Amino acid sequence: MGCVMNVMRTTTEVASQDKFEEMLVVAEAAVLLGVKTGRVHALIESGALPSRFATREEVAQLLTVGRVRGVPGSGIRLVPRYAVEAAQHRPGRGWRKGRSRKPKDAQA
Repeated sequence: MGCVMNVMRTTTEVASQDKFEEMLVVAEAAVLLGVKTGRVHALIESGALPSRFATREEVAQLLTVGRVRGVPGSGIRLVPRYAVEAAQHRPGRGWRKGRSRKPKDAQA
């Protein structure tokens, strides 16, 4: 019998195969999610959002069309659009505004 290798792919490996046209820069992802860019970076570091670094050609294209103004020394992270859309439907952190913290039966 042949040996079958069980290979698990990481979210970074999956993101590296996504098309450039379907990727968002961190600032764009932050706007769609309604959070600051630091929170998007935290989601990337925790593994909740897949990402990859932009290639030199992609960086040049991002600069040309004006999606970024400059390139930090660490590079530009790209996040797949489908991952941002999935993250939009996740529950947020903390208690939602306007929602009572008391149990319904205790309010009477």
